[in-house]
Amino acid sequence: MPVDINGNIKKNIMTLREIVYQLRLDIRKQELFDDDELSNRMIKKWVHDQRALWIRNEINKNHTIDDQIIQPVCMELEVADRSECPSKITGVSVLKSKLELPKTIELHYTDGIIKVGSVDKLAYDYSYVHLERAKFAGNGLFNSKIITVFRYNNYIYLVSKRVKNFARYVRFIMVYGLFEDPTTLAAFTHVTGEACYSDDDDYPLNSWMWNYMRTEILKLNLPLIVEGVTDKVNDANENVTKDA
Repeated sequence: MPVDINGNIKKNIMTLREIVYQLRLDIRKQELFDDDELSNRMIKKWVHDQRALWIRNEINKNHTIDDQIIQPVCMELEVADRSECPSKITGVSVLKSKLELPKTIELHYTDGIIKVGSVDKLAYDYSYVHLERAKFAGNGLFNSKIITVFRYNNYIYLVSKRVKNFARYVRFIMVYGLFEDPTTLAAFTHVTGEACYSDDDDYPLNSWMWNYMRTEILKLNLPLIVEGVTDKVNDANENVTKDA
């Protein structure tokens, strides 16, 4: 079952399948055109775009980040050289995620990553910083034994200056973030082998946010489709067909 950032079971909101179905019902009630010609992919994109917009606007107002909208993704790591150039090896090893991290929602003061930690819920979180700060991580008196995490070119990196052999023991990490398209996490699996996302899982959305999004989609997105539909029959029934 989906869990929040603290490991608690999330409250049941709606799955993406249910959201798409509900929007189709709303569209059919308006009787503007044959909604069967409207793909689920397009409806899902509307939902993802509106969700990202509402989350960005709310958090940029310094509102609290609700655990309901945060998604955890389990990322497998591999040992890599610190050099960017394959022909110039530094001999210094770091841990790097095997897959790119999906795009996160960019905010005023953060890049959309909430925290990074071990798959062990009781373990301490790692120190997630930007690349420029990662260059100096571990130089202080009190942070010399921490594991530092940073993102670069959409990959996640782990470094530590004084934790011996940490690269041998850390194979997976948990990244908690606000992702622009929640379905992109389907490419990742938990250590149990279960996918990190499915359209049958609870969609990372607040119930109050969905009510506003639903209205905006019908008001802003739907008219763009209706504009491509014109009355080809000059009668009182206003029969509509799709433009050629």
